[in-house]
Amino acid sequence: MTSISQTIRQWGEQLPLPKVFDITVHYEPSAHFRFTRKIRNDFNELARQHGQSTWLLGSHGGKARMQTDIQGIGLATRLEVGRLSVRQGRQRLLLESAFKLCKVASEKGLSSGVIDRLAVKFPKAVFRDNARIQVSRAFNSIFGGPPCAFLAVDQNHIELGYCVRYQGILQFMREDGVYHSAHREQIELLLRHLHQEVGRYENVKFFVRPKLQEGSVPQIDYIYTGIERERSIEAFVEGYTKVNPEFVHITDFDTERNSYVGLKDYERASRRFGGIGVKQSDIVRHLNPNQVGVLYLFLDKDLRPEEDRYLSWSELHQRQQQSEFIRKSARHSPTFLDEILESLVRARFLLQSGQTFALYPGFSEFEHVSFYSLGSFGKT
Repeated sequence: MTSISQTIRQWGEQLPLPKVFDITVHYEPSAHFRFTRKIRNDFNELARQHGQSTWLLGSHGGKARMQTDIQGIGLATRLEVGRLSVRQGRQRLLLESAFKLCKVASEKGLSSGVIDRLAVKFPKAVFRDNARIQVSRAFNSIFGGPPCAFLAVDQNHIELGYCVRYQGILQFMREDGVYHSAHREQIELLLRHLHQEVGRYENVKFFVRPKLQEGSVPQIDYIYTGIERERSIEAFVEGYTKVNPEFVHITDFDTERNSYVGLKDYERASRRFGGIGVKQSDIVRHLNPNQVGVLYLFLDKDLRPEEDRYLSWSELHQRQQQSEFIRKSARHSPTFLDEILESLVRARFLLQSGQTFALYPGFSEFEHVSFYSLGSFGKT
């Protein structure tokens, strides 16, 4: 018995612990889709082609399963796959095969629509950089597009997609970048008009061209792009929104694409209320308004970060009571401060040492972004 225990212990020391990647894909719902016997049989054959002996389904053994979800009047499908990878070198190949299965199921009409969301679960996913690199490489290999980004749902659960960078987090907090809330009302008015008159503007696209002005609100020029100038468009837009758009030929637009920002992106990036998306390396986390307000406590009077400086709880509580960035009803609440500090430490925005707190190393490099799931990226 002793010798068997020693052998098992040696095996445990020599072999890496197995890692299960649980993959869940949600497809766009369709009221016309029916998961018929033929579709079931075709999907089972597809799962068999991509399946190997190392496959699991969550905590259950077996092959990949397609399930149906009722969403309103539409019937959508959800694909659940699990992979058990013992050897480090096999992880990417297994993940690529699983992602390929998800993609082919949509292409062959075995799902209710195209892929909407793609999520992966494995232990401590938001902390394991090497494992995420394998997931990212497999994702980019199958789906292409910009570099993969991960939305942190919780510490074991990440959603895969893409993100659009707006500015650094400090530019958002100081509002000294090209995105400024002073323009939001006008942009919202233009967006509403374009939404109401879809057919009138179907051959052109609208953008803004922001220009920084040191010490003052940035200027933005409204532009539209297409094959040729249409004075009727300019007249309609100016008549309904008081915006006088400038025409930029599509060739010139493509040449200087980085100078222009989509209307919806500018509107999102310039919001001064609600939560924001923040990218730390490849992880995107959503910060709610309370969390953003507490982060302001770690900036000085000129809104510069006091990095490498640990602040005591009592000093933070004193700043909290005087901060214009925290809502009045919470400015004197110690419970509010405790809860938000704890969540920011857990999300790696703050470091904690006893009862003192400091900004996480590299905080100034964090980026203000918007995360898009696989199915929503690129949609207007």
